Amino acid sequence: MHKYICFLLFAGFCLSCAQQGSPSGGPRDEDPPQVLESDPPNYSTRFEEKKILITFDEYIVLDNVNQELIVSPPMEKNPEVKLRKRTLIIEFEELLKENTTYTFNFGDAIKDLHEGNKLQNFEYVFSTGDVLDSMSIKGTLKYAETLEKPKEPISIMLYSDLRDSVPLTEIPLYVGRSNDSGVFSVNNLRPDEYKIFALKDGNNNFLFDLPSEEIAFLDTSLTVNTDFVRQLLGIEAPDSTGMPVDTLLMHVDTMLILVDSIATASDTIPATGPDLNSIYIDLMLFTEASEIQYIFDYTREDKRKLQMVFALPLTDTFEYDFIQRGSEEIRFLEYFSDRRDSLTLWIIDSAHYKMDSLSVSLKYTVKDTSDQYMAVGDTLVFTYHEKSSKKKKKSDSEPVEMLTVSTIRNGGFQDLHRDLSLNLDFPLEKVTDSLITLYHIPDSVEVPVPFSAEADSILLNRVKLSATWESDAAYKMKIFPGAIASIYPIEHDTIDISFKTRDTEFYGQILLSLENVNHRVLVQLLNKQKVISVMEVDADGQYVFPYLVPREYSFKFIHDLNNNGRWDTGNYLKKVQPEPAELLPATIKVRSNWDHDVTMTLEK
Repeated sequence: MHKYICFLLFAGFCLSCAQQGSPSGGPRDEDPPQVLESDPPNYSTRFEEKKILITFDEYIVLDNVNQELIVSPPMEKNPEVKLRKRTLIIEFEELLKENTTYTFNFGDAIKDLHEGNKLQNFEYVFSTGDVLDSMSIKGTLKYAETLEKPKEPISIMLYSDLRDSVPLTEIPLYVGRSNDSGVFSVNNLRPDEYKIFALKDGNNNFLFDLPSEEIAFLDTSLTVNTDFVRQLLGIEAPDSTGMPVDTLLMHVDTMLILVDSIATASDTIPATGPDLNSIYIDLMLFTEASEIQYIFDYTREDKRKLQMVFALPLTDTFEYDFIQRGSEEIRFLEYFSDRRDSLTLWIIDSAHYKMDSLSVSLKYTVKDTSDQYMAVGDTLVFTYHEKSSKKKKKSDSEPVEMLTVSTIRNGGFQDLHRDLSLNLDFPLEKVTDSLITLYHIPDSVEVPVPFSAEADSILLNRVKLSATWESDAAYKMKIFPGAIASIYPIEHDTIDISFKTRDTEFYGQILLSLENVNHRVLVQLLNKQKVISVMEVDADGQYVFPYLVPREYSFKFIHDLNNNGRWDTGNYLKKVQPEPAELLPATIKVRSNWDHDVTMTLEK
């Protein structure tokens, strides 16, 4: 018995020791798969094989490979890609072109089996001839209007055919793709002259054939060879005559070619000197304005409100009318947006707006396929059904509808330099000042404040209350029923609110000094991409942006080349680039009671 107990204790001790010695798992693997070998080797010449074998150091999976893999030059039939253990197999479905360098870029398709670490933009390159082409075009993409970088992949397309029609009718000779930072690289190009485009390809056919597709283009063709790169870098060729080059950057019309602005990763051996094989460009994406008028959308979210949105501003030829059911005329209030690309109709009589459906006939002018204008007609049917959650009893009466008037929150702050806004659900009919009281309250004493209240000049459903606001002061406002009337016979409740104004020293201001203003520029003050204010300037000088709440701001500058007061997009076939825009390089953190001096020199 004693021996048996000793044996159990010994076994338990051994088990305990074994448990303490077990591995803890170690750090998480964050490394992407690595290539062990390729057959034929990467960057081979005189390539004649029907398939490629690429073996990795661990098991991999392919994620969306049919969409991620880009073959440049494109093939008529996509190669078949499959896995066998740790080996990636590429088999060709067609004969390869003679004396051609092919690049297979896998994007984000390759990742390891267990952790999902991606081998980003892995490229396999080979040439069917004696020479491996080595020129590259690299750069960044931005949206022309916002200057933001596209996070989704955008196709970069190169053509040696220099006709204007090529992006509409031809498959590109070379194809690349931008990453989620807008950076792109189209590698292994033969020296030649190219037309260059970026395209958000809506139907994945490498053609600019949809009106909603975003495009960017260089104004002229681009020569791609080492002599041109030497010229950009100001480096004399070995057999140069010594002609000096006095610039390090060059404009191709509106698109800037930069030599040293972008660092793009490469899987080749790092160069010890200047990169003579790469040209860097910036491309600006835009969507062309539609030239075809059509009804973009129409809604009836409120039973009284019919809204129509059009692709283009409406011309004087636009007509509309209600298709009536009965002899009584339908009364309504119309409202066109500032650009006249939308129309809102407010139905006035309850007998009509309570109808489940209302029909409107339209007539407007469109451009046909031969660029001729013609009149067309449409009929829109607006439907609306009352929402009911529960069945009403016969004894239940209809709830009384009240007019909602929204304004500053109770206990909130009113800006010293702004009118106080009163917003209605429906268009304003009238405002009665005598039913509104406004008091300034110094030392707990209510002192009447003179004010004026009138309809907003832009929005139908807004009242502007103007007063001379005191700094760091308390106010009380009371709006009695009937003070604000909409076009519908609905009253609002009594509105009784207290609010304060900020101290004058609470605000900061920006003193913006502009240089190199050669035409009208729209200066937009932004906070988190939201436009706070817009100023039109047409000369150098200092411009003041006062009464700014302490927070971070930025500036955008739109070169309003056609003086129409807004940013305009481009058009490829008309060879029109979108209007240029610039951002102030850094944000401005505005502090209370502080003048912030900012200087911006605009691009020429």
